Amino acid sequence: MVLTGDRTMALYCPACERLQYHEFSFFDISSSPRPFHCSCGFTQGHIVKKKKRYEVRLLSPAGVQVRLLYSFREFWAAPLLTFYTADEDEALGYLGNPQDVDEAVAAWNNDFVEPGDFDEPEIMSAILGYLQKLASSNKIACECNHPSVGIDVYPDKVELVCSSCSSGIVIGATSAKDVQKLAQLTEIVMQPASYTWLGEAKTLNKEEF
Repeated sequence: MVLTGDRTMALYCPACERLQYHEFSFFDISSSPRPFHCSCGFTQGHIVKKKKRYEVRLLSPAGVQVRLLYSFREFWAAPLLTFYTADEDEALGYLGNPQDVDEAVAAWNNDFVEPGDFDEPEIMSAILGYLQKLASSNKIACECNHPSVGIDVYPDKVELVCSSCSSGIVIGATSAKDVQKLAQLTEIVMQPASYTWLGEAKTLNKEEF
């Protein structure tokens, strides 16, 4: 078995909808989760060593957590691994040798938003970072029967959308006021089939959504 102590990974970011490269070594992965952050501020997932296996946790474009397990041989010796959603309908990223990952990324046919496409990159980063904080605490949800909240990112705004009932909330991302408005929220709970801008709410209570 030929083992390389350095790995290259390219992960899809459900927030800014592009592939983010990550480099790490054998010594970076342990029994403590090693998170991977997109340059937009979103936490894409983590890798943790569990006995003789490696667990990769990622988020699908719909915001569904995906858990993948690999053997030591697969994780460190395979020229290329492709991360798929549970139904193997969508690829979420790649892991392997730099050249093999580059070739896989080159074959990726989707159009991704580049950081330079944001009107205010620093504001957008702060917005996405706070939304990630809420999401990691399960503080973003919809009150419909089958909630599934995803995120769409545009140059000047972020849109949270429930794929089940189509409710949504739009969050501006062009000024410090947008960050301040969002930072006052402790949770976001959307009402079924509703659609609003964050700035249109009279208060920041969850009932306004």
